Amino acid sequence: MNLSDFGIKFLCLAHRIDKHNKGYVDFYIGPKKIRKIIDNEAITSPSKLLIDCKALQKDLFKQGYDKKRERYLEKMLTAMRTSIEIINGAEIPFKEQFLRLYDVALQPVNESELDNLKEEFNAAYGGLGSLEKRMNDLRVRRTVPEGKVFELFKKALNITRGRTKELFADLLPENEHINIDLVKNNNSNEAKWACYNWYLGNFRSRIQVNPNYNMYWTAFLSAAAHEGYPGHHTEFVVKEQKLYRELNQFEHSILLLNSPKLIISEGIANTAVNMLCDYREQADINLRDFCPDSSKEDSLEIIMAQNRVKGKMSLYLHNLAYCALIDGWSEERLIKYATSFEIFSQENIRNRIKLIFNPVHSTTAFSYNIGSKLIINKYGEFPSAKNFRDLLINPILPSDLA
Repeated sequence: MNLSDFGIKFLCLAHRIDKHNKGYVDFYIGPKKIRKIIDNEAITSPSKLLIDCKALQKDLFKQGYDKKRERYLEKMLTAMRTSIEIINGAEIPFKEQFLRLYDVALQPVNESELDNLKEEFNAAYGGLGSLEKRMNDLRVRRTVPEGKVFELFKKALNITRGRTKELFADLLPENEHINIDLVKNNNSNEAKWACYNWYLGNFRSRIQVNPNYNMYWTAFLSAAAHEGYPGHHTEFVVKEQKLYRELNQFEHSILLLNSPKLIISEGIANTAVNMLCDYREQADINLRDFCPDSSKEDSLEIIMAQNRVKGKMSLYLHNLAYCALIDGWSEERLIKYATSFEIFSQENIRNRIKLIFNPVHSTTAFSYNIGSKLIINKYGEFPSAKNFRDLLINPILPSDLA
């Protein structure tokens, strides 16, 4: 890659922030020499990072970039500067932090939407006993044995890849590939992910799958769409090809978790399964290809209703994070609040709270709901292939969709 002096300084600054805030750089596929330089140097003081960032902000407008790229980089540098100021101990109100980091205002979920959440789950997950008991029984019944997880996740990837290639002809590079890596999280003090995409560059991803956490046969299709096709993996390979390799745009060789790019990426991933098929087809595929015995399961119509209401879980996750980070609720109060819905397991609730209080992932808890909402408000619940293709190819900011 032909890197300008400005591009080198931009990428170096990102890696230097990561040394203070491990995990800040989610992936990097640019020149290896830059990462090697940063790995071998002493940690840079926050005050020096701030000086360097301000210099980049000033020099940005001398680079001769077109206005759209200039605006994109300006928002990225604002996010980086905000992260540095936080490291430096600056007292920035949380909502202001969020706007500067993610290019979108942070608002609480409309309480009326949450007021009906339990009732909607009650209707979709009918039966005898309390909702909490029904949900617990269903989790037991629908959990996939550890030995079947790899096979079913691979099957889901094959289905979603095939449909993505049908919808987006000639979009995926021929040599793109995903490796599935089964990884157990045995440390009870660490937050867990059911799945996580680690983008490796050269059109390759490694998707880590935890076979012991939230592995239900009803979730494989949506998880494969989210992490793989046409979600994270698809977006990353397309942007590597179109923006990094063809247009030489260094900013697309890196993903910073605390940046506007995350909102768009999670929005794409969260709406990915709806890009491929409607609720009826999703339920049909789940029953046909992943259910061990459909004769013992709910009807197609009931599973459709369950899929529809599960889409509202991001509202709850958003509000849980809002109560923790904006309203300052204690862990005990958060657990009591989350338990009152009778929808989520204790393990899931405690894991979500760990993620919310993680320094890197705390603000990212909002990205799923906000990203999805921006895309749905702009393009509808089931985006067209044309609009979704634009999201995959182009460097879009949250404020472009608002």
